[in-house]
Amino acid sequence: GKIEYNESALATITPRVDGYAERLFVNFTGIEINAGDHLAEVYSPELLVAQQELLIALQGGANGPLVETAKTKLRLLGLTDSQITDLVDNKRVADRVTLFSPISGTVIEKSIVEHAAFEAGDPLYRIANLDSVWVYLEIYELELPWIRYGQRVRITAEALPGREVEGRGTFV
Repeated sequence: GKIEYNESALATITPRVDGYAERLFVNFTGIEINAGDHLAEVYSPELLVAQQELLIALQGGANGPLVETAKTKLRLLGLTDSQITDLVDNKRVADRVTLFSPISGTVIEKSIVEHAAFEAGDPLYRIANLDSVWVYLEIYELELPWIRYGQRVRITAEALPGREVEGRGTFV
């Protein structure tokens, strides 16, 4: 058989704006991280302007339609609600914005380099939650009657001598 990442437990971190990686908190693959952990601190002229737009809109009143539009724009550009709240409370533009991990897991790919430029849509990190993995097994057709959906399975691997891993069977 072959062990693969559980596709439903993968995340690709991609920026929604062009920018520059000013500081990396996660600097190599294999690091285990938690949801909400800092990944990188980035500078983006587009995010800087969008933050300034919100502060200008706030001068016309805290609940106007321009304020909500500016907040929505920041959310769509990738800022968290907490980052937007800090901007509104402190009334100070952050020239560097922190990117956070959406899931807990292990960094399996890192394409971002400190002090380098990136473009909107570039994959910066790939994170896999390894709490569950998929094992693709090949079985002979004549063995199919012994296999049931949801059946408990035990797997041994040469990489883990003397250890059994349990799971549930499904068909793909």
